[in-house]
Amino acid sequence: MRETTNTFYKYLSLHSLLIGIFPFFIPVFLWNKGFGLADICIFIGVSGFAFCISLWVWDHVRQRLSLINLIGISLLLELMLLGAASLIDEGVIALLGLGVCYGAYNCFFWTTQRALFFEGVDASNSGRRYGNMQIYVGLVLQVGILIGGLLLEKLGFSYVITISALVCLVGFTFLSRNNSGTPTTLNQVEPLSLAEIFKFKDTHASKFIFLIDGPYLFLESFFWIISLFLIAHESFVTLGLMVMSLAVIFGIIFYLLKNMIDRLNRWRIYHIAVVLYALSWVMRANVNEQLPLVILFIALVLITFCTSFFRLVMNKRFYDLARDTVNHRYLVLKSYYSQVAIGITFVGLGLLLKEDANIEKVLTISYWVAAALSFGFILYGAAYAKAGRIPRIPTN
Repeated sequence: MRETTNTFYKYLSLHSLLIGIFPFFIPVFLWNKGFGLADICIFIGVSGFAFCISLWVWDHVRQRLSLINLIGISLLLELMLLGAASLIDEGVIALLGLGVCYGAYNCFFWTTQRALFFEGVDASNSGRRYGNMQIYVGLVLQVGILIGGLLLEKLGFSYVITISALVCLVGFTFLSRNNSGTPTTLNQVEPLSLAEIFKFKDTHASKFIFLIDGPYLFLESFFWIISLFLIAHESFVTLGLMVMSLAVIFGIIFYLLKNMIDRLNRWRIYHIAVVLYALSWVMRANVNEQLPLVILFIALVLITFCTSFFRLVMNKRFYDLARDTVNHRYLVLKSYYSQVAIGITFVGLGLLLKEDANIEKVLTISYWVAAALSFGFILYGAAYAKAGRIPRIPTN
């Protein structure tokens, strides 16, 4: 178990650094290249469908491949993503190709990462371990964001590719020489069949939560990053510094909460987290560069707090439900439903938006809608939260 944990953190460190150098900046990179919000929505939707296809591949090859091979594929997909990004000036076809690469890269990284993390959690430590992971990710990610922002603004994209390739090479070499082996969940659990995916249901509203959570993840990571980029007057460096300052608050929050979250009343604290999450979207809808600097900073800190707290509480619930129901399969089911919802939602939104749409108005409306719909998260695992026990879910 300890060896698996060590491998998990090494892998997480490597990819967190790489995410900071470029993937974090993809929404504003596309915006800076002249793509509108409609194009970016199509990109997100394509990436969701590509994730689903890649997940089917991942779920069927993980039994035959070692962990280090899965890591190698994820790094190769990272380099393919960079290669596709270098061709983005070619237009819409290049944008779609980038979306496919982004979805495949996300699949192999996040699914492998979740499987490794799941090896070491149970109901007594899931909140603490997730909090520790987020603090650790935050520190490494900020280093990458600082590097990526400076490279994109001062030196150019060719340097982003070069530095990322060097990080991939050095990181993979190090992991290969310090490989702890492949966890049992990766090579012993049978892959999901199409029937199991389509027929999945439980008494904890999991399917509904998976479907709505997917789009929220991209509202947080794409729409909100674009909003911050506009507030930062479209400067990669300023955006990076802004996110770094918020990450300090993020780290403090997780440090204070991670050790107590496993002991709090799970139903009451989850209710509070959902309300705060809805409040974070209301604040996003009202944030703009015209606000006084002090008010703006306080608002951004509160948004960071509310979102971080919700993600901590919700992920504890997710991993606890996974542990007490169908284990590893629950992780894969979530990805299928979330990514299908991402594909349908954002392709549809992209087709509806006009090229000359006012981006700030669209973002504001999106945040108000997100605030209203976020109360749907209350339904997640209500029986679990009240009773403290979960009956196992049949898988066929």
